[in-house]
Amino acid sequence: MRTKSIWCLAAAAAVLSLSACKAEEKKAITIGASNFTEVNILGNIYRELIEADTDIEVKTSFGLNGASFCFAALEKGDIDMFVEYTGTALSNLLGQPMDSDPERVYETVSAQMRSEHNIHTSKPLGFNNTYVMSVKPETAEAYGLETLSDLIGKSEELRLGCTVEFVDRDDCLPLLESEYGVKFKEVSGLDASVRYTAIDSGKVDVVDAFSTDALLYKLGLTVLPDDIGFFPPYYACNFVRQETLDKYPELEQAVSFVRINEAEEVDVYKEVLAAEYKANKNYTVSEHRGDFEIKVATMPGASLSAKGGSWEYDGNAHYAAATLNK
Repeated sequence: MRTKSIWCLAAAAAVLSLSACKAEEKKAITIGASNFTEVNILGNIYRELIEADTDIEVKTSFGLNGASFCFAALEKGDIDMFVEYTGTALSNLLGQPMDSDPERVYETVSAQMRSEHNIHTSKPLGFNNTYVMSVKPETAEAYGLETLSDLIGKSEELRLGCTVEFVDRDDCLPLLESEYGVKFKEVSGLDASVRYTAIDSGKVDVVDAFSTDALLYKLGLTVLPDDIGFFPPYYACNFVRQETLDKYPELEQAVSFVRINEAEEVDVYKEVLAAEYKANKNYTVSEHRGDFEIKVATMPGASLSAKGGSWEYDGNAHYAAATLNK
């Protein structure tokens, strides 16, 4: 009888011990990010949002070697979320053919991530970090370059400095060559930051810039609009393990919080407001009772003016509005 009582007490103690361990188990997730600045910044934004709005401890695993590596880590459970771009997810991660329609790309990526990988795709964060072929203003003038079509016609006379990825990816330079007969005078595969040094010093004539690159605007390069719909949309989204969302439902609001532009892009209202934007293009503008409202500029010192009204972003305000002079 005494032995039985001892065993019962031991069993009860074990149960209590397990319960205590469970009670002390910390809530924790890991945010991953690839090896470039933009996604590291976004990863840190999510970390701060989650830690501010929940009691979940957030660890980070930044500097991972590209989108495929991040995706593999997400599927294995080594990380719980990471920011990637819709065009990259469509072709590189899901193996689907390229598409230039932003909404269709997002819907395809979201549906396939959910059904085949049990991964939640957030709404787009509001900016499109797509490729934009860019040249110096004097190069644009000398060769009559205004659009991507113009560049294709003059490619044999120009030297391209681009990322190695742009050279290797089937949907980038190889497709320009096979579908449009592009043949640059010279092609140099360069590190992402080095290509800007190369064009600034005159070693190359054309670069494969990303539309949100700060150096694109700092160097005053001329962007050649994609008039043939060649480049797919690359809208940033947050990819999250559904298991993580199920485990921590309080994450739902935090992971869908970041959205930069909810209004039309600034040049849609350019004629209506006679607006000029400076320093960068990450403005969105909407009409508001006869005034204009600017939602989230991303570069301190950037300014916008319209019919006598003006506004400057100081790097602190989340948004600001300026009243038009009557």
